[in-house]
Amino acid sequence: MLASSLKRGSFSLSSTAALLKRGKSDVTVRKTTGDVLVGRGTYGRQSWNGQTATVFGCSGFLGRYVVARLAREGTKVIIPYRGLAEYIRHLRPTGDLGMIIPMEFDLRNPKQIEECVRYSDVVINLIGRNYETKNFNLEQVHIEGAQRIAEISHESGVSRLIHMSSLSARTDSDSKVLVTKAFGEQRVRESFPGANIVRSATMFGYEDELLNNIGKNKHFYLTVNNARQKLRPVCVSDIAHAIDIIRDNEDTVGKSYELYNPKEYTRKEIIDLVQFFIREKVWHVDAPMWLLRLVGRVADILPYHYTSQHEVDLMAVDEVPSTDPSVQTFADLGIQPHTLELTALQYIRHYRPSQHEEDPMEPAGYKAFRKTPVPINSKDIVA
Repeated sequence: MLASSLKRGSFSLSSTAALLKRGKSDVTVRKTTGDVLVGRGTYGRQSWNGQTATVFGCSGFLGRYVVARLAREGTKVIIPYRGLAEYIRHLRPTGDLGMIIPMEFDLRNPKQIEECVRYSDVVINLIGRNYETKNFNLEQVHIEGAQRIAEISHESGVSRLIHMSSLSARTDSDSKVLVTKAFGEQRVRESFPGANIVRSATMFGYEDELLNNIGKNKHFYLTVNNARQKLRPVCVSDIAHAIDIIRDNEDTVGKSYELYNPKEYTRKEIIDLVQFFIREKVWHVDAPMWLLRLVGRVADILPYHYTSQHEVDLMAVDEVPSTDPSVQTFADLGIQPHTLELTALQYIRHYRPSQHEEDPMEPAGYKAFRKTPVPINSKDIVA
């Protein structure tokens, strides 16, 4: 444009403005399909960065954080949902007008899935369950459903697929949930070459089932194996951040990621941390594994979900990172994950007794989490 304008001698300030309106950061070239995506408008929520993403499982714990982060950056987000529209109503304000598009779908209906991914260049599958229902068993969700989404996305010309799994997913695991997730990963790899597999440790946040369950059941919290289960809890916002980077960076195509806390905790240590923060003792009762599984099997028959034998099995599985050198982590994405000690209080403060509601994180004189002060001058250093 610039060369032709100079040759004709018709170069003007208006053409200069049009030329400089777009920059390198506004253009995304998909490595797998060669599609060129050009953004429109200024960067941010009130613009479109040229990308359209479909987020399956958007109504779940992680889904709302992923959708909010994508929408904040100007990505058009399609949010497929099952059931009532009220389940995803809270996601509408995360993006600008017309940028959050709800679409009803059924995981068993290929035509509806194809409609959800038809205009997307990125598909993020966050669908997962820890228990079976009368409508879906674990194989249908983690294996057949994941494969169906991957196949249809590949056939529809989708550039990127990010599939969410678990850090403990193994084909030889004692948990059926983790076994089906491991086989689901294999089916996704076969159906969509270049797909990203993201394996996350247990997540914590405002709506989690780790810290909140301890706080909610502080007078009677059930554990197994003397709460010796090893966990690598990670903040849900860090996982959403990582997925966003993977989506936006074409150098991540086809790579697998394991996202976990560098520090390992036992469940007992997390219980102790929660009771320290809420200023109240957590009464945890260690129950035999067989007894809880029996209760879980009975609960599986009930019409509403209370607990499940599969959730009991998960209580005894340690979160151990893979030794595969090709698997990448937070460090490869340039993310420093939040520490549990410095962030947990904001999620469980409301479980404190009323007289301690406004107390700071540390009691008076307690220095467990306080950073060592840095001397301003050399004279401040005591020999």
